[in-house]
Amino acid sequence: MFAIGISYLNGWAMAAADGARKELAEWPPHPDRVYMALAAAWFETGENPGEGEALRWLETLPHPGISASDCTTRRAVVSFVPVNDSRVSRNVPRSMDLGELRDAGLAVLPEHRSRQPRGFPVAIPYDPNVYLIWPEIELGEHRAALERLTTKVTHVGHSASLVQAWVEVEGEICPTWEPMEGIATHRMRVFSTGRLENLTLAYNRANIVEYEDLKARSDALRGTRRKAMQEEKKRMDSAIAERFGTQAPVRLRPLPTRWQGYGKPVKNDFPDRPASVFDPNLTVLTVRGRRVPLTTTLKLTQALRGVLMDCCPQQPPPEWFSGHKLSGTPTSEPHMALLPLPFVGDQYGDGRVMGLALALPRSLDLEEAGQCLGAFLYDTKTRFPREHRLFDGRWFECRIELETRERLPKNLDVDTWTRASRTWASVTPVVLNRHFKGKDKWAQAAESVKDACGHIGLPRPREVMLHPVSLVEGAPIAREYPQLTRKSDGGRQSHAHAVMIFDVPVRGPVIVGAGRFRGYGLCRPMDN
Repeated sequence: MFAIGISYLNGWAMAAADGARKELAEWPPHPDRVYMALAAAWFETGENPGEGEALRWLETLPHPGISASDCTTRRAVVSFVPVNDSRVSRNVPRSMDLGELRDAGLAVLPEHRSRQPRGFPVAIPYDPNVYLIWPEIELGEHRAALERLTTKVTHVGHSASLVQAWVEVEGEICPTWEPMEGIATHRMRVFSTGRLENLTLAYNRANIVEYEDLKARSDALRGTRRKAMQEEKKRMDSAIAERFGTQAPVRLRPLPTRWQGYGKPVKNDFPDRPASVFDPNLTVLTVRGRRVPLTTTLKLTQALRGVLMDCCPQQPPPEWFSGHKLSGTPTSEPHMALLPLPFVGDQYGDGRVMGLALALPRSLDLEEAGQCLGAFLYDTKTRFPREHRLFDGRWFECRIELETRERLPKNLDVDTWTRASRTWASVTPVVLNRHFKGKDKWAQAAESVKDACGHIGLPRPREVMLHPVSLVEGAPIAREYPQLTRKSDGGRQSHAHAVMIFDVPVRGPVIVGAGRFRGYGLCRPMDN
């Protein structure tokens, strides 16, 4: 194991995540930004061959894990700053008097330059130390060169974002972000093979040094009357024109070469415990705007499904995505479920929807999931989470986007809905598969819920209790929810809240009943 450690000496990091717009702060620092800081230190200190080999070796390694705390961001303020030093031309007319020359010289001072709006986005981490971690890699022969190079790094991002960097080879550092395929909460710029060569071309050091040398030698011969000197100057000017044309070589802004998904390490503490067919790593979307009550679940998931279908690049969408076969008939295989995440389970819980979640089938290929959901989750240009508007004139109006915060409210934390438990209570009512009659109709209904647990891969509960009221504080009673309508004949299906007790702890998410793909039948583990 080895890691590159970075400590932000000022306690904050100044780096723009949105390029030239400079409105959003980047956190955690992307691996490619750290690599460019190492490359800049190499360029500016003589391009030591051993350090260059260490940088090329880094390019060949797998993408690193990242250990970084959560952060707050400084409120964005637009500042008006002087433009770069517009120096006085060297071809100053001889007719200018002393006063005119003095005025021309004052143009280089900041107070006499024009000003342009600039943003300085800042992230303020709770812990100023960040690590890029390669847990399976040993440094070997490159250790000394990389240690020298890291000591030369002065800043990461803006030049005011001062850092101290070092190489860590002892101990165990647990990553808080890991590279992952498919659906990820963050998209980060990473480096790969050929990155140093790409940066060398953008830095353009050799051409700029050559041009400045020829130009300085040519300017030194300006005004001479000796014929030999005049001929030498003509030859130099001709060489400059032939080599560089009419434009002086410039340094270019390096462009990102590759983006990689990063997410929290996947928890699988009890792989042997029974679990449903749904993946416990829910994709959480935060809801912003007007308060949306939990009783609008059907309308809300219907609107979300419409947006998902529109954003899917594969048309018609695959079976796991839409829940329908290519023929249009409903599928019998597990497919994506849409869930509300309400403020419940607390004495102040009011049942408002704080977020939505996508529950994908456990057997789904992550790469395929990323291809179908990428356009919905991320903006294709900025790589930031994409915001969507959900609207129903009567029921709600809100905006949703992928949740990327590290410290989440309890009801948006995936573990709140998926941790192992023997007892599960419904937050949204469980839809029964048919109407039951007779004196023992509630016992028959309870048996149908036990059968529904088997439909999602769970063992049969020891006991099921049905009731109009949820055991979870803050969840509305069953009759406040609209009834689900059968697509086959338009009939309305009954529903009720349920408490299920299993013989062994089972992992979530537990979503049971006929309405499980539309947000009904969502259950929560109960500790007591």
